[in-house]
Amino acid sequence: MIKTIPLEQTLPGMVLSEEVMSGSNILLPLDTVINDEHIDSLRRCSVSEIVVRVSSELSAVKLNKQRERVEHLFRRADSNVTMQALRRAVLEYRLEKLK
Repeated sequence: MIKTIPLEQTLPGMVLSEEVMSGSNILLPLDTVINDEHIDSLRRCSVSEIVVRVSSELSAVKLNKQRERVEHLFRRADSNVTMQALRRAVLEYRLEKLK
């Protein structure tokens, strides 16, 4: 299934089903597997939404719940680089378990 989703709901592991453009420049090509760095970069470029493929068994709702749980667990991590890396690792692990 293909969905247009707000950047705030974008999760690592999602796959682009359309190029992300800024004017005539391609920011991310088709079939890019999104990671945290992509999301941060798109946010800095003021991209508000992207078009992704969502598998039938792995809905955006399930992905958002996992992201919310991990964000809650690491809510006090602030700018601690080690804790942020751990947060990313835990999120990627949990998303992989959903597949």
